[in-house]
Amino acid sequence: MFSDFLESHRAMIDAEIARVIPKDSPIRNLYDAQWRFIEEGGKRWRPVLCILVHEALGGSAERVLPFAAGMELVHNFSLIHDDIEDGDRSRRGKPTLWVLYGVPSAINIGDNLLNKAYECVANLEEKGFSAAMTLRSLRLLCRAMILLSEGQAMEMEFRDRWDVTEAEYMEMVWRKTGILVSTAAAGGAYLAGADESTVQRMAEYGKLIGPAFQITDDVLNLVGEYGKYKKEIWGDIREGKKTLMVIHLLGQLSRGERARVKSILAKPRRLTTRRDCRYVVDLMKEHGSIDYARRVAEEMLSEARSKLLCLPKSAHRDRLEELTDFLVRRDF
Repeated sequence: MFSDFLESHRAMIDAEIARVIPKDSPIRNLYDAQWRFIEEGGKRWRPVLCILVHEALGGSAERVLPFAAGMELVHNFSLIHDDIEDGDRSRRGKPTLWVLYGVPSAINIGDNLLNKAYECVANLEEKGFSAAMTLRSLRLLCRAMILLSEGQAMEMEFRDRWDVTEAEYMEMVWRKTGILVSTAAAGGAYLAGADESTVQRMAEYGKLIGPAFQITDDVLNLVGEYGKYKKEIWGDIREGKKTLMVIHLLGQLSRGERARVKSILAKPRRLTTRRDCRYVVDLMKEHGSIDYARRVAEEMLSEARSKLLCLPKSAHRDRLEELTDFLVRRDF
């Protein structure tokens, strides 16, 4: 399974993270909490993607590790803050940090992770990269964080609207999810000394596969198995998220059905029942909304794979193609 390949890179990535996040600090409610969150799960596929792109273009995993590990830290930062903003009480099959430590501490833990991501990327100079290349890499991270925050703002604004279009959803998910994947791929190419055309192709690859991954994740939130998915099933319905399936469904329903679905999505999370969630999911199945989302993800997957053809044919590119398929066709 490709998940085994991802697991084989975990020790290398976590060792790089350990260079900036101490395991023996007296400030235990900060750093111990960060390691608890990092070690509880996560597939590490973003840093692995960065490493594979870098290796496919002639670079070495060891040199690009600071940038790759920085991508993992930013991802974990975003999850901690997402859980607070969404009110999620479980992540990776465990209580979320804000449940364990309280909201103020969880915010501080997440903020520090973001700062550690910048510290990670700044360590590129120690790997022999020039100050100019290190600075551009930090700028890539800065741009990613700006777009990620914009995507989160868009998603929160969508909760008060019922006229969200598919185009608006795709713009939001590209910013919130796609930008970090795009940055990982483009950064891996740039640090390998690739030309600007190749760097741009890798950025475009991430802009496609990141949203396709998120759409798949949203589908699994509705029809996945908790034992594999490790996140709250139907959580997106309880949060009233305007996913691609919801947008598609609202355009297919009768007036009465639409009114009931809106009332369910508008309910406070604590008042949304399993019966409510089942009603929405059954309608999505009946009207083809889940199948539609899967088709969109598959189309993006196909286009993303075409972007990889600019890379030299190699075992590393083969692995990238496997990773690309895994991100969209996984069941967890």
